[in-house]
Amino acid sequence: MRNQYLASLLIPTMLLSACGGSDDSNPPITEPTFGLVNIAISDSPMNQVSKVELVLDQLVMTDEHGTVHTHDMAQHRFNLLDYPGMASHTVISDLQLPTGRYHDVHFTLINGDQANGCAIENGQGRSPLMVEGNHLPLHDFMVNEHEALFLTMEIDLYQSMHHGDNQYHLNHDGIYSIDNRDMGHIKGEMDPQWIANCETSNTDKTPAGGQFYHMAYLYQNSVTSIEQMADVSPTRSDGKFSPVAVSPIHQDMNGDWSFAMGYLPAGDYRVGYTCLGHLDDPALDDLSEGTFSLFEDAGSVTVEEGGQETRHQCGNGHRGRGGRG
Repeated sequence: MRNQYLASLLIPTMLLSACGGSDDSNPPITEPTFGLVNIAISDSPMNQVSKVELVLDQLVMTDEHGTVHTHDMAQHRFNLLDYPGMASHTVISDLQLPTGRYHDVHFTLINGDQANGCAIENGQGRSPLMVEGNHLPLHDFMVNEHEALFLTMEIDLYQSMHHGDNQYHLNHDGIYSIDNRDMGHIKGEMDPQWIANCETSNTDKTPAGGQFYHMAYLYQNSVTSIEQMADVSPTRSDGKFSPVAVSPIHQDMNGDWSFAMGYLPAGDYRVGYTCLGHLDDPALDDLSEGTFSLFEDAGSVTVEEGGQETRHQCGNGHRGRGGRG
């Protein structure tokens, strides 16, 4: 009878041990979580070039554990000039990635020294385009569970495109990427009287063909006057500031002059204007050489986040022609 009593006490204890009590050292297996990534590319166009053809080979990124992830772009080919200002071209759509932080993110390219690689077209024909490091960099990003991330790479060709040794080179200067939640756009109205006055004041600097290059220059908010505004240059030692973005100013069929700058980090900026864009070589300090100058200070502007468009009036804007506005 005593043995039966002891057995009745031991059975529940054995069952508890078999069900994984305090001696179980195997942690539960957690399922991986995922988020979605979308990447688009936009540009600030440039004169004298009719086509900038990029050929993307792979998207490469490294996660926080050191694992390298690659996504085949199938030699995705597109003309960068088709997506100026606030326009953009989606190159990655709803790519599923494990959650976590990614760094060393970049697109590799089929460089211009290879058949069917990146290329430039201008009035002289088609030429190979050599890209710095054979890649386009993106900033680090975080993928959150069940969240879609939207990034845009902005390529400012006036700052990143160089021509030398009979070749076109696309450097990383002027290339940045941004989370679409943190950026906004500028749509600018240019005073046509400024256009006329700048051309009249610079008749001795009229470019070949007689077509001035009217340009809007965007500076960081530490710039408070035209005396601090400088040209695009790799280095500065004069206390002035090079622009953070540059955009051509175009005249529409109504005679109005406008410019657009897209995918700018939210914040405060200042706008400058010149008609001497043809004298701004991004590889040189043309301001110190005396060939280039800004013509007007177009004042401050605030870019709002969330992809909002900010309207900015330079001088009297479209009303500067004495008509509608």
